[in-house]
Amino acid sequence: MGNLKKFAATVTLGALLIGGTSPTYAASLTEKQKKVQEQRQKNSSEQSKANSSIQSREQAISKEQQEINKLDAELQDVINDVAQKKAEIRATEEKIKKLQAQIKKYEAKMKAQEDLMKDRMATMQKNGGSSVNWAEFIFGSKDFGDLITRMITAGTIQENDQQIFEEYEATKEKLAKAQADLKAERDSLVKQKEDLEKRQKELDQKMKERAAKIKKLEAEKVKFESKLMSLQEMEDTLKAQEQAIQAEIEAQRRAEEEARRAAAAAAAAKKQQGSSSNSGSSASTAPVASAPASGGMFQRPASGRLSQGWGPASGANGYSFHNGLDIAGPVGTPIYAAQTGTVLRAGWGGAYGNHVMIAHVINGQVWTTVYAHMSSVSVSAGQRVSQGQNLGGMGSTGNSTGSHLHFEIHRGGYSYSSSSAGSTVNPASFF
Repeated sequence: MGNLKKFAATVTLGALLIGGTSPTYAASLTEKQKKVQEQRQKNSSEQSKANSSIQSREQAISKEQQEINKLDAELQDVINDVAQKKAEIRATEEKIKKLQAQIKKYEAKMKAQEDLMKDRMATMQKNGGSSVNWAEFIFGSKDFGDLITRMITAGTIQENDQQIFEEYEATKEKLAKAQADLKAERDSLVKQKEDLEKRQKELDQKMKERAAKIKKLEAEKVKFESKLMSLQEMEDTLKAQEQAIQAEIEAQRRAEEEARRAAAAAAAAKKQQGSSSNSGSSASTAPVASAPASGGMFQRPASGRLSQGWGPASGANGYSFHNGLDIAGPVGTPIYAAQTGTVLRAGWGGAYGNHVMIAHVINGQVWTTVYAHMSSVSVSAGQRVSQGQNLGGMGSTGNSTGSHLHFEIHRGGYSYSSSSAGSTVNPASFF
């Protein structure tokens, strides 16, 4: 009976509890859960929109950066061209100065020769130039030069004076050629200055366009890396290139002279040693260590994975032609000189970041190698380096998205182009 009462009480309490939460409380709980779920969905939707907006903005920034990269590449082409044209104008002006000096020299020489010949003709007439009709020669000639020519043709000049008149004619021809060359160089200078003015205007316009784009991005607080090699840096590079080539030629000349002297000394020593051995003395010959193999005209400048080759490119990074090889590797990977030469640039500069340029002269042909985006540089401008010598470490400076070496080989002097090979050749063909 007691157990039955306990059971009845338990059942009654359970019924009361269930009855107390049933329709109202359950409905309230469901409503709250529904609202929480809706809020979650709303948050998720807003987050998705935010993510989409961020991705869209990142794409827009990337596109803007690519546009600036493309503009920078075009600008670098124009900067290089303007610097080249200025160098050409300086060279033409130098030629004109030399021609003007030559002309003055020829004119002075001709004046002295004319005075001498006038004296000789006066002497010839005074001494009875017999059958020569001097009035016909003198008054029938257009000028003094024509008079000399008529006399040489008529054979009226004495044999011992023939050389004097022939030298005068030779000087006259040289003067005429120098004057013609001067006119041609002056005409060329006018054309070069017109071309320079046109390219300079294009450069100024592109620089304004670049400045406007950058200002827009800065207003939106967008950070990016986009650096150019300035016109002054390009002009300095061209000047340094000339000096490096001359220094390399001189270094090779000295090396050849030293090699000849060493060979002569070795031959003399061998001859003396032969005399000693013939007189009964014996000598042991020590083995001579041979130099390591050079590895061809150019050797691979660094170890690592080839991440981009030489040739046409998509244009996404601002260039439609990739002028070198990209070799990827960890920061600090050693970079070596691909061939013996003289350093013309070493340090920071524009899109290349830390870089080294080396001038080489191989069998009379000038070559230029470029090593870009370096983390460190261990050589300096004007220094002569040997093939395989360390130049610094691999890095990601300048316009670079990861640690790698950008390596270029130019046939002749350095000349950059973002849309064509320019003066570059495929480095892979030399390895």
